[in-house]
Amino acid sequence: MAGAPIVVSPSESWDGNDGPWSTFALGIGTPPQYVRVLISTTCPQPWAVDPRGCIATDPVSCAADRGGLFDKNQSSTWAEEGLHELHQQLNLGYAGNGDWGRDSIALGYPGSGAISVENQLLATIATKDFYIATWGIAPRPTNLSRSESDLATFTPEDSYQSLLSKLKQENKIPSLAYGYTAGARYRLKRVPASLTLGGYDTSRFVSSNLTFGLAGDNSRDLVAGIQSISVIGTSQELLPTPILAFVDSTVPHIWLPIEACRAFEEVFGIDWDPSCDLYLVNETTHQALLAQNASLSFKIGTNTVTPQVVDIILPYASFDLQVLDTYPNVTNSTRYFPLRRAANDTQYTLGRTFLQETYLIADYERSTFSLNQCRFVENDEPDIRPIFPPNTNTTNTTGGGITPLNTYQKRDLSPGIIAAIAIGSLVFLAILLSISTILWLRGRKSQLPHSDQSDQTSIAPETPEPKSPQEVHTDPIIPPELEGIGLGPREMEDGVAATEMNAIAEERHELYG
Repeated sequence: MAGAPIVVSPSESWDGNDGPWSTFALGIGTPPQYVRVLISTTCPQPWAVDPRGCIATDPVSCAADRGGLFDKNQSSTWAEEGLHELHQQLNLGYAGNGDWGRDSIALGYPGSGAISVENQLLATIATKDFYIATWGIAPRPTNLSRSESDLATFTPEDSYQSLLSKLKQENKIPSLAYGYTAGARYRLKRVPASLTLGGYDTSRFVSSNLTFGLAGDNSRDLVAGIQSISVIGTSQELLPTPILAFVDSTVPHIWLPIEACRAFEEVFGIDWDPSCDLYLVNETTHQALLAQNASLSFKIGTNTVTPQVVDIILPYASFDLQVLDTYPNVTNSTRYFPLRRAANDTQYTLGRTFLQETYLIADYERSTFSLNQCRFVENDEPDIRPIFPPNTNTTNTTGGGITPLNTYQKRDLSPGIIAAIAIGSLVFLAILLSISTILWLRGRKSQLPHSDQSDQTSIAPETPEPKSPQEVHTDPIIPPELEGIGLGPREMEDGVAATEMNAIAEERHELYG
């Protein structure tokens, strides 16, 4: 029997040297060692920072700053798999190796009702390119054998299940799906991240009623068309040409073409620092940006030309971030604007900054996803909905198991609507009473002895039948075509010879990368 969605509690900490960001806790090994991690929508496996990730020249707070450390030598259940390249975000210049192995993992702190899995593949890392380790929630398998001779004899048994796939196989979640938003520290009283495995939380977003199809490349599958970026309330356009961009929570920044970055520079008065490749913001510029208090509109479609789009609004506060002196080539902690200059179209990325205001729902069994505007309501109760596999017979879903996007939104009736319904009901009753009286009088008249009664023409008004409003539904099951990108469902079953890493001659690397 399929399990219910797992709602993973955030750690209640805000971590990172380029944020801060809302993190989640994982308990790894026996006995469990607890670390704080960021969610990666691209990586399929969890990572943890190795003790070798903090060296003598680092601040004494390094271990805490990096979310805690996992020492494999202190776990009695660790099974070694060797040193291999992480092979994530190489196109953006990230690098590093992982000490891979298998161990037990609890999805949260003690007392949180955390689900546990055994013998799960993970990597310990020392590289500072990924300062906070990640928890990968992509469902594709991982292959650690990457030499040409190994690939020539590759069998499905050589791959390792993703954590999401293992949860599905063990009936701990109903499907290979999730709902996620990165959290927004600047909203209300610091709104944390939200992660639901096998479902989504309708209280966290307003439905876009727009369904995207996954791209054919399973390492870059969450691809959407950015049709425009504009400053709300002005005629200022910041994206000269529509682009296809990859949605990836692994990285914090928004990567755009150089022409778009220059438009941002002109509108917001920000300067690019070539030494750290960031837009650093001094106090004078920061005060000017606060006074400007601009909000940006990102119009996003399934491709770059479709008229059906979702409009995601990002306030300036979502770009008002801080970078610490532990970030590469940053000498003093300062504010920065999380925009990066892309060298080519493979780098166009909507990172964690974008997901502060966007709720992502990914359904890998239907090869679809959606992007929805977050909503922030104080003390709002979670409303968790499952996503069932296709062809599942359920009473609370339609279209093969997933609730239609236009029913995601949870709303209570306002007092004005309630009053209007009450008044309308009274008017309807009054009309009904009048019609009944007229018909009764006509009946009495028909009983009187008039010789020309048969020639009389009734003057009672005809009452037209009310017309029922038609509901328009968006089919969330059929993925639309992406411009220039191959689509189609991809097998996610266990045992499929999917490869997480490209064929690279296997080497022994240092853990530091």
